[in-house]
Amino acid sequence: MRPLVLAAALALAAAGAATAGSMEEAQQKLGAGDAQGAYEILKPEERARAGNPEFDYTLGIAAIDSGRPAEAVAAFERVLAVDPSHLQARAELGRAYIAMNEPEAARRELATVEGQPGVPDSVRATIDRYVAALDTGLSGGGTTIENRVTIRAGYDTNVNNSTSDSRILIPAFAGLGFATLGAGATSEEDVFGEVAGRTSLTHGLSIDRQLLVDLNASYRGNADHSQFNQGLAGLNIGIAQRTPDHGTFALSAQLQSYWVDDEAYRYTWGALGQWTYRTAGMTDYAVYLQYAKLNYPNNSAQNANRYTTGATIGQALSGEREPYIYGGGYAGYEKLTDGTFDHLSYVFAGLRAGGELTLMPKLRGYAVAAVELSEYEEPDPLFLEERSTVRADASAGLRYALRDDLTLGTEVAYTRSDSNIVLYEYDRVVASVSLSLDF
Repeated sequence: MRPLVLAAALALAAAGAATAGSMEEAQQKLGAGDAQGAYEILKPEERARAGNPEFDYTLGIAAIDSGRPAEAVAAFERVLAVDPSHLQARAELGRAYIAMNEPEAARRELATVEGQPGVPDSVRATIDRYVAALDTGLSGGGTTIENRVTIRAGYDTNVNNSTSDSRILIPAFAGLGFATLGAGATSEEDVFGEVAGRTSLTHGLSIDRQLLVDLNASYRGNADHSQFNQGLAGLNIGIAQRTPDHGTFALSAQLQSYWVDDEAYRYTWGALGQWTYRTAGMTDYAVYLQYAKLNYPNNSAQNANRYTTGATIGQALSGEREPYIYGGGYAGYEKLTDGTFDHLSYVFAGLRAGGELTLMPKLRGYAVAAVELSEYEEPDPLFLEERSTVRADASAGLRYALRDDLTLGTEVAYTRSDSNIVLYEYDRVVASVSLSLDF
């Protein structure tokens, strides 16, 4: 054999071995649930190997399972162009059309498979599953209800978010010397117990439109300082509209009541508008705008309107530890309805970042850090200057899955508030353990 011919033959043999190896590796990744990894292996070879039914079918599965239904349609159609009797490819083509919100095309492909004689049981089971998914999608996804109950216990170094200084100088009364703060006005430590519950209902209204209802309530009691016991109940109800290419838009009404020492402290009602979007590369984006009306039944002078806007971004990273990181920022304005109390009106802005990952089977760890700056409009009448506060929060914790529906958690959180007015400076550490049941 001539040298050039021999070299070409060896090159073709090597290329064949390489492509066979890549197919095997991609199929292994699909078997392990890593569709993104399989897609990244096969996509660079598409131009050279398109038209090979085995390759196109595997690429199609990787594409649809990694969130690329349009590419999956092209791959499955190439399979059927070469082998029209490939029933599994036609069934998967139907699934891809479902993902692309094309129900008529999906029904056509699935009906074609069902009408074939001698359809294998495995393929028929696949068809039945996809038809059910199609019917559910046409009705908006059916109705699902998720519930969670959490009990929590821990230790709090500052249950009332107050300064540790018992004697402060009030500029408006500087001639009287230092003032001594009374009981409850300085930081108090205590052990606490808490119970919280949440029910979330999602009901399909039509294709890609859903009704969302969320109920939540919690109560936290302190062992010694019951005057700082807190209760909360809230209701969110809204509509979400998903689009094929532009993410999901949601609008909801929000109601909340908050109690301190078993007496109503604040009622809140308002609205939230939000847009969310997840890319094929598992990047999450969100933008939101919120309005809240704050009413204080025992102190109407503090009633206010609150406006908040913000954005977040999150990224799921590859790897066996399944890391996820996120960050975001927000800004807003809280304006008291009574202008004579504008020293309590303020603008605010904050940043937040965090992440989580699997530390070992069934155990995930997480950490969160946040900072918020508040600037008040008018000088405080007692301290004779405009209040400025920077609050920093950090927390870290673990979650261990005792069962699929039962999670044991532990967390340590730290808060530091720095202000030009000493009354609003404080530190706080909260350590707790929790048990959550999902049903």
